[in-house]
Order: sequence, then C-alpha cells, then structure tokens
Amino acid sequence: MITRHDRVAVDLPKPKSPNPNGASLVQELLGGKFGEMSTLMNYTFQSMNFRGRDQDHARPFYDLIANIAAEEHNHIELVTYTINLLLSGASERGTDPTTAPLGVANESRNSLHFIASG
Repeated sequence: MITRHDRVAVDLPKPKSPNPNGASLVQELLGGKFGEMSTLMNYTFQSMNFRGRDQDHARPFYDLIANIAAEEHNHIELVTYTINLLLSGASERGTDPTTAPLGVANESRNSLHFIASG
C-alpha cells in the first residue's frame, strides 16, 4: 500500500524563469528508457511477483524490493513537480483570444508539455 500525503516530500526551489527546454530534458528522466516510470514498474512487478516472501531467509529481499518500489513512486512525483515548476509561466494566460498563448511551444523541444498539461 502506498500512503499519500498532500505535499511534496522535498521543497524544491522555484526557478527564476520558465524553462520549457529544461522541462523537456527532465521529461526524459521521468519517462525515458531508464527513467523513473520504468524503474517503478520494474520494482513494483518484482515485489508483487515475489514468491516465498513468507520464508525467513527471503523476507529481507522482498522488503528491500518493495521499499524501493515505494520510493520510486515518490521519485515520480518529485520529477513531475520539477517539470511543472520549469513550465510555470512559460505561456502567458490572458483574455485576448487573438494572441498565441502557446507561441512559446514553437521554440520548445517538447510541445506536448503545452498541449497536455493545461
């Protein structure tokens, strides 16, 4: 079971200015081939599929794998929060519909950030 607390585990500093390209680089850390999402799924599967966890000699290994899986869940939240911090303020919001609020997305490495993150 994962217990959720309505706060980020570490206070991350707010960037001085938006950095969509930096957010794109951090996105690789989140969902890349060896990113946090992949690691979470590997350890979660291993912990759920761990046979013999009730045996005394295997229990410490199960505990280790299950604890790493829970920690990876926290890593995903921190990396995602970092991406959000880097994107905050990247597109101006206003009431004029003729302006291009996503214009900065043209210059960014990953335009999906602007499309999918609201």
